Amino acid sequence: KQGLKFKLDTKVIGAQKSGGNISVNVEGAKGGNNETLDCDTVLVCIGRRPFTKDLGLEGVGVKLDQRGRIEVDKNFQTSCKGVYAIGDCIQGPMLAHKAEDEGIICVEGIATGHEPHIDYNCVPSVIYTFPEV
Repeated sequence: KQGLKFKLDTKVIGAQKSGGNISVNVEGAKGGNNETLDCDTVLVCIGRRPFTKDLGLEGVGVKLDQRGRIEVDKNFQTSCKGVYAIGDCIQGPMLAHKAEDEGIICVEGIATGHEPHIDYNCVPSVIYTFPEV
């Protein structure tokens, strides 16, 4: 209805702005035909990263992975005994409701001694766009 087009399994090769228009060069994610798309607006989603740099975590023995996420075991405990981590600073989707569930499950595990369990396949996610799609 709104003239939006979605290109699935496609990667961007480059983009160039000329006046009020943007030309985006794309190709199939696994190779294939190159195509130039003329656009009014380009939405770039490059992901998120945890903000764990310069917190002094390594100095107290907390291990980070190559992307700066805190490594935790199945109980959310870090490599430093008694230190736990949840949410955006560990592996998994960076979503507030996921972090909330992890917090509850982590504390219940500490309090009861039961092994925590979370099924990340059941964590809902959403993308907000304007205009709405």
